[in-house]
Amino acid sequence: MKIITIFAKRLFAFQFEKERKNELSRLLDDWNDVGKLYQFILENKYDAPMGFSIQELVEQLIRNANEIDENLFAISNDPNRNLGEFFKPLHNSEYRVLDLSKQKGRRSFLRIYALRIDENCYVITGGAIKFHHLNKDRKHTKIEMEKLNLCRDYLKFHGVFDDASFYEFIIEN
Repeated sequence: MKIITIFAKRLFAFQFEKERKNELSRLLDDWNDVGKLYQFILENKYDAPMGFSIQELVEQLIRNANEIDENLFAISNDPNRNLGEFFKPLHNSEYRVLDLSKQKGRRSFLRIYALRIDENCYVITGGAIKFHHLNKDRKHTKIEMEKLNLCRDYLKFHGVFDDASFYEFIIEN
């Protein structure tokens, strides 16, 4: 497991050992792959929102993926903006900031999961297309929650609990 810099000192992403790409790149590639999106929708057709044809849903997912990419780029490159504009606590009931808080960024049915290192520093752990309300109820979202916990445990094991310890860890590795 490695941590890759996306936007210096602000946005990072995990890259898992068996993956060729970091999680942000992998997600954006998957969410722009018409074939993969069609397959996903067909496999999850009972969860897919009503009122959309498969083609319309694919087009919306691609459009939303591009909006996420553009939004993260714009926020990360503007010193007057904060990534907290995009990422929010994973659990809507969370009212205080925890160490390595689990976060989500969303656009319609797309979710990017991350750990909050500091108010303007996040590390992406994965993401999902989410048609169903609860993450634990679907295999693909359950896997993403397991990755989120695995990454959090990994950082804690290596003594990461704030931005200073995170940057120190990045430099050492």
